[in-house]
Amino acid sequence: MDTETIDLIRLYHILRRRIAMILALTVLGLVLSGLYTFVLVNERYTADVLMYIWRDDTAGDTSNIQMSDLTLFAALVNDYQVLAKSRLVTNHVATELQLDPATIDALSQKITVSTKNNTRHLTISVTDTDPVFAATVANKVATVFSTFVVEKMGAANVRIIDEAVVPHAPSYPNKTMNLALGLLIGLMLGVGLALLLEMLDTRVKTHDDVEQLTGYTMLGIIPEFDGN
Repeated sequence: MDTETIDLIRLYHILRRRIAMILALTVLGLVLSGLYTFVLVNERYTADVLMYIWRDDTAGDTSNIQMSDLTLFAALVNDYQVLAKSRLVTNHVATELQLDPATIDALSQKITVSTKNNTRHLTISVTDTDPVFAATVANKVATVFSTFVVEKMGAANVRIIDEAVVPHAPSYPNKTMNLALGLLIGLMLGVGLALLLEMLDTRVKTHDDVEQLTGYTMLGIIPEFDGN
């Protein structure tokens, strides 16, 4: 217990001596993370469309959902993802929105499809630096997807529950998390560097250093006097 107390006290004094460096690196980490978050990274916005897919007209009643239906639906999610990102869908979306054909391949990278557990609700998301464009494309992808999922994959019907709206807040980056992470990394670097410098410093500066090197307990200390 005494050793632990002495070690903690020594650690406290080490950090206290290097407090200026630790604070400088902490502030530097915060500044760099802020620079990355607010200057270097382009904000991206995500617009979502919520859809519901069922096999037949009578299955629109959620009370009739069977576990086998949910299992089958979960297995089809990857297929829906492929269809939503396919050139079949993106070509139609680009044509109807009069987009540059050169953007078709990039368009597929902006689309993601996900599902909520134990439901047949499907979410089509589009992420872009322009929130209006993201919402417009998401709604168009959902409309085109609704047609082709019936024609190509045998779904009986698809219903759009919630259309995409223009997002007001960016989905990326997470500014609060980035700043907190930069602050934490800066602090850890400062503490780590302080301990490293202390380990590399072999000078004898205190009576504790003398006791550790010699193994003897000091009987007294000669004070330093000013010669004037």
